[in-house]
Amino acid sequence: MIDTQTLIDCTGASRDNAERYVLHLADGMNRFRIHSDSAVAAFLGQLVIESDTLEKVEEGLNYKTPARLREIFPSLFVQGGYRAEDYVRNPQGLSMLRYKGFHGRGLIQLTWEDAYIAAGQALGVNYRANPELLLQPQHAAMSACWFFADFKDCLPAAERGDVYDITGRVNGPKRLKLAERKTATARAYKVLSK
Repeated sequence: MIDTQTLIDCTGASRDNAERYVLHLADGMNRFRIHSDSAVAAFLGQLVIESDTLEKVEEGLNYKTPARLREIFPSLFVQGGYRAEDYVRNPQGLSMLRYKGFHGRGLIQLTWEDAYIAAGQALGVNYRANPELLLQPQHAAMSACWFFADFKDCLPAAERGDVYDITGRVNGPKRLKLAERKTATARAYKVLSK
């Protein structure tokens, strides 16, 4: 069972954020069998990056320039023919265009309608109809635990300490911020294995 200080030491989160999420994370880790030091460290290593150290539970889609939108979403604004200028400082419009409203929410940024439906079925909550629930601490934490352990089946890779594999499952083939995820996982493991 993780406690507030351990969560702070593992992630570098503020005390307020650790206190906001610790009980929900402990419940979720217990429910989804994220128990061993290796599994908890791998989970927290992803959580640190996906939530910006427990600071954010919603994908930032408020882009300030058309150039940045073209860089991040070339399939929409370079090849796709959509005007990037129409989506500058328009997070709701961009969410609808790119994700049909199912952009990243929760501590591990649950994304896409199929994931919202699957999470809802697993957790007994209709996230498809109520996506804003994933912004609440209980749902943000529980959905992250489910996503990591069940939806993306990261526990075997976590037991092997394979952050590369886990990052591919969580973040996709680009494995964004892989080095940072490895560092965060190593930090958590060092704390947990004392």
